[in-house]
Amino acid sequence: MLEDLRFIVIGELHTYRGVFGSHMANLLRRLRRVAAFYGSDPQIICCSATIANPRDLAERLTGRPFRLVADDGSPAAENTSSSTIPRW
Repeated sequence: MLEDLRFIVIGELHTYRGVFGSHMANLLRRLRRVAAFYGSDPQIICCSATIANPRDLAERLTGRPFRLVADDGSPAAENTSSSTIPRW
């Protein structure tokens, strides 16, 4: 199973802080070490919508460099300034 491991996905990155975060960091190091033993180097993908510095936390948690993808390509309504909104 670990020889085919390609991705490790971590959701809600902001929850992995403090003691829980240090336990998670140790778990990730062990997982990467065992995966390397079986010839795998999985890509780690982290997601969070509520943290100001996700790249910094991801790098500290995993010990690997990260690239931040912050562009939102989802469809959305056009923004209007508050001065054009009628006040009733």
